[in-house]
Amino acid sequence: MRQTLVAATALLAAMLAVAQPGPAGAQSSAFAPKVMVDGKVITFYEYDQRLRFMTLLNAPGDLRVEAEKSLIEDRLRMIAAERLKIRIAPRQIAEGMAEFAGRFEMEPEEFITILEQNGVAAATFRDFVHAGLAWRNVVQAKFGPGALASIYEPEVDRAMSALTQRGTTRVLLSEIIIPASRRNLANELSTTLRGEAAFAAAAREHSIGTTAAEGGRADWRNLAVLPQAVVESLHGLQAGQVSAPARLPDGRYAVYLLRQIEQREALTAQATAVDYARLALAGAGTPATEAALANLRARVAACNDLYAWGDVTRQTVAQSALPGDVAARLATMDENEIQIYAAGGSQIVLMLCSRRVASDSDPDRDTVRARLAEQRVVGEAELYLQQLRSNAHIRRP
Repeated sequence: MRQTLVAATALLAAMLAVAQPGPAGAQSSAFAPKVMVDGKVITFYEYDQRLRFMTLLNAPGDLRVEAEKSLIEDRLRMIAAERLKIRIAPRQIAEGMAEFAGRFEMEPEEFITILEQNGVAAATFRDFVHAGLAWRNVVQAKFGPGALASIYEPEVDRAMSALTQRGTTRVLLSEIIIPASRRNLANELSTTLRGEAAFAAAAREHSIGTTAAEGGRADWRNLAVLPQAVVESLHGLQAGQVSAPARLPDGRYAVYLLRQIEQREALTAQATAVDYARLALAGAGTPATEAALANLRARVAACNDLYAWGDVTRQTVAQSALPGDVAARLATMDENEIQIYAAGGSQIVLMLCSRRVASDSDPDRDTVRARLAEQRVVGEAELYLQQLRSNAHIRRP
């Protein structure tokens, strides 16, 4: 990451060398309004600063467009925070700046020095972090409290089933969990720890997680259900390397040692457990049975609903152990789908409840639910920001 930022400084220098003078380059007009957002001013100076900052970060896209867009969105984030009376303390901003600099394996003072050497003021960095922290609090206040409750069991079932149907990536980690108030310690451990022995000793001394006594050693975890901040902190790591601090959904920080990474192929029939239900209704083809089946189709949405209709046989077995006729039918079915067929004078109702990974390393339902809730909050936040922009009065003087 440090090399990426250093390379970007050269790119910025080249860009500035060939750039045509613009309004922001003229001292007399640098602080003139470039854009107004609900009465809040964005100056040419701020635009020039954000453009330089984003260039140093090697941000994607047309940066002349993206710089203005990001400033407009930051104004909207701060307006939303003001409406909710959210205030970010200077200490929190300082911690946020340290966290951001840590992504580039730097102390905040070193990061700011590089910014200033390339024409980006420390205040520009501070304002960027401030807006991000304010938005995080807005999102948590508006969407966080009810996120878990909004995830229903069928959604968890579908997510767990999806993990069995495709290849997945697993990681074997050691972890150090740090209280939210000790961000500096998390950053220090991230930059100084080398090797599993040193990491384990630090975990026993500092971690408040449940794995502290084991030197932070955790079991295999599926990358697909880890919090997004954790996934980002692990991105690009090789086995034996230590991550940057990741902020967990509960506010604590985590530092990870990647011990091993494994790519799993899509699961075989032997590795997949199938949960299915079977109900037999006597009198195949009779008007009474046909009426009952029509009613059943209209009212049964999940396997638990079947019990109201008679003596249900429900079991979970390895897919490879399914009876041939049942396996063939279930193979074409989605979860909670019903197939009805005649057999031995009865109408058989066959329903697929779920497909699950038959492995001790799979994520539990609470972990999957938490990740789904996190994804929902992210989606709600993106939609809310779009609504704020649609409703805002944005003009260029």
